[in-house]
Amino acid sequence: MFCPNWVGDSVMALPFLTACKQENPESTLLVICKSWVAPIFENNPFVDGIVSFQKKDLNGYRSTHSSGQSLRALDLDYFYLLSDSFRSAYLANKSESIQRIGYPGQGRSGFLTQIIPRPIRKIHRTEQYLGLLNRYSGEINLELSSIQLFDEEKSWAKDQLNQLGFLKPIAFFPFSVASSRSIPQIKALEIVEKTTEPIVVFGGKGDQERAEILVSASPKKNIVTVAGHYNLRESMALISECKGAIASDSGLGHISLNLGVPTVSLFGAGDSDITRPLGAISRIINENVECSPCLKNKCDNRDDPLLCLNEVRPDLPWEVLNELLGKTNPNGG
Repeated sequence: MFCPNWVGDSVMALPFLTACKQENPESTLLVICKSWVAPIFENNPFVDGIVSFQKKDLNGYRSTHSSGQSLRALDLDYFYLLSDSFRSAYLANKSESIQRIGYPGQGRSGFLTQIIPRPIRKIHRTEQYLGLLNRYSGEINLELSSIQLFDEEKSWAKDQLNQLGFLKPIAFFPFSVASSRSIPQIKALEIVEKTTEPIVVFGGKGDQERAEILVSASPKKNIVTVAGHYNLRESMALISECKGAIASDSGLGHISLNLGVPTVSLFGAGDSDITRPLGAISRIINENVECSPCLKNKCDNRDDPLLCLNEVRPDLPWEVLNELLGKTNPNGG
């Protein structure tokens, strides 16, 4: 199977892996993906192997052609396309797999041997992936579809947090790849000031400067940033040791919930019906302003930029999270 290109989407694809292996227990299940999402699938009991490509391996016709041909050695029978891109279908075609199964779009139908009609009704992305197996709502096994950390990774994470002087902190993910989904800096600062809980700010290398500005601007003494300091596996291990999380509409929000961390996600531009983190200990804050969900990566509301996120009361995420944590004091006391 060719996995989605984004971290959050890859987490939402985990139930597909579970269902695929359960339906074909004797099969060899290989995950083909871009390198930055490969850590999601490491140590997964349903995955027999991971084939990951660097950005350069799929950059342009010649590289994609060569990468597709390299897959022929795997002698694939079924190639499920969880990515909707043209490139992924071209890659599948060059692999010469017997069956290439995916949804139509982007002019790629000629590369597919089995075209799955897109559902008419709006469904969650996890259901969309399961639709490639003709399985939909009611059959999503979240319990068996979790990210698997190694014991040594968990031990390392506990040690790292101990060195920071933090025991079971709150994880904060204010950033997203799309600016329209990132919590504005002033709003993020207002949110962290509404609690006495210790907070660890997470993010990628591109978020490092913004995270440092956020931490330095906060009057709190028990807030630190690890954004850009650790790779994805290390970040996941650290997140697993947190007692709760407040997230933007981002991949890290999907990760924290999948790892069993109670998670509150702030949605704005994205459609929470389609991409919200799934699970019993997840809550969504969505103000549903007049322009949301716009589904755009950059806000074009010139009168009220990022109105969808700025409308959120800064104490609301804590109220909701404390409900998940079984607390009554919204200030975390």
